[in-house]
Amino acid sequence: MKKIFGLTLFCIIASYANAQHTTTISGKLLNCTDIVLELNPSTGNFRDSIKVNADGTFNYTTTQIKTPFRANLTNRKQIQIQLFVAPGYDLQISADVKDSKTSKSTLKYEGLGSKTNKYWEDVMGKINTDTVKWVNKDEDTYISYLKSSASNTDLIDKNFNANNEEPFSAYFKQSLLLDKKFSNFLSIYSSYAYKYSYKWPQIQNMIAKLGYKPLLEEFKDERNLASLAFSYLVTEYPFYFDTYNAFPADSLVKNAGNYSLYLADKFYKGKVYDYYATQQIELSLKFIYKIEDFEKLKPYITKIGDINLKNKIKSFEDSRIKDVMNLLPGAPSPLFNLADTSGNFHQLANMKGRVIYIDLWASWCGPCKEETPYLKKIYEQLKNNDKVQIISIASFDAKNRARRYEIIKKDQMNWLQLEDTEDSFAKSYLANSIPRFIIIDKQGKIVNSDAVRPSDPEKLMAILNREINK
Repeated sequence: MKKIFGLTLFCIIASYANAQHTTTISGKLLNCTDIVLELNPSTGNFRDSIKVNADGTFNYTTTQIKTPFRANLTNRKQIQIQLFVAPGYDLQISADVKDSKTSKSTLKYEGLGSKTNKYWEDVMGKINTDTVKWVNKDEDTYISYLKSSASNTDLIDKNFNANNEEPFSAYFKQSLLLDKKFSNFLSIYSSYAYKYSYKWPQIQNMIAKLGYKPLLEEFKDERNLASLAFSYLVTEYPFYFDTYNAFPADSLVKNAGNYSLYLADKFYKGKVYDYYATQQIELSLKFIYKIEDFEKLKPYITKIGDINLKNKIKSFEDSRIKDVMNLLPGAPSPLFNLADTSGNFHQLANMKGRVIYIDLWASWCGPCKEETPYLKKIYEQLKNNDKVQIISIASFDAKNRARRYEIIKKDQMNWLQLEDTEDSFAKSYLANSIPRFIIIDKQGKIVNSDAVRPSDPEKLMAILNREINK
């Protein structure tokens, strides 16, 4: 009977997806200091932003929401408002968001969808800390605790009863019930197994004790994506495979890169694959700055079944390829005009005639500081050569000037030190991670936008000397 109900609900949702419904989220947030809030999905792929007026009021309307999903209305600081969002909902939200505690105690929902969202009001007053420290108990005791926790559905039953006839209330109830089960998976993988350094077979035995079928079976059912815990598991499962060394024979595959997508391709199907792959590919694209790496992603993009998601990813890929093409060897380097530690400005355009070796770094970046002793040796070899210039550019580090100056003095970083307070030069090189090293030739053209690090001195010096002698 439960399976028939699930299929019926799935068909209802599919019919809504083919119709156009207006969804409205409005209200007032007292003491809101932000003019824009993010509407981030906890489940599903829909994402947008909501403009907030000076008095805290907002009114967001869209016809682009086709299916129900769970979301978080946030400014990534003190505002974290949980939402059930669905086609046709007309939801009004009010809260005083001066701090997290006040926000939770004053949060109210009204309008169509408020009975369903009332669940979040009740949750705020029911969050309990684990005073028993169940993770310290033996395995069987911990399993019993998880079973007991999963069977407690009082709060769900209270809010999703016969009086709640709102559209999609049954869908969201099922979502929360699924959370109960899949949260137990998460507790095992991320807490208990990690604490006791379990091997992969031991983890599977624990799951069997709970009476659950293996996750690889659950991944075949796309209806589980209604659950936040399941959606998170889909995101994290490739990481668990790697962390607990589920497949020791995969060492060569790991070294080839994109291992998480390889695993997703192997174990995820349909919308479950689409959900994970779109997120992972989008993240990977943000960090790619080599043409050959785009080719490695193409098979995983091709497999995405949802045409809208695939088109979105391909559009982002095309934009990223265009940016990377501007950084190929021989292309003119993006320019900078940046201040040194004495406040004097230096322009890259005025450095033609010299080979430039640039180090993008930050005071908080451990790997950056690990390269410093090697870079110091390179500098000592080249400091009297007027055909080369070594430069460190502090990036993503504008707030840490005093700490950075201490490091520069302590580590005797005596070469040219510049500060990119707007991170404009790093961004022009698509540098989403540091350390990053760049070589520019005497004509101001790129030799390598992701150059050899100082910790490989022989290879680096061979390249620099080749460019110096041209």
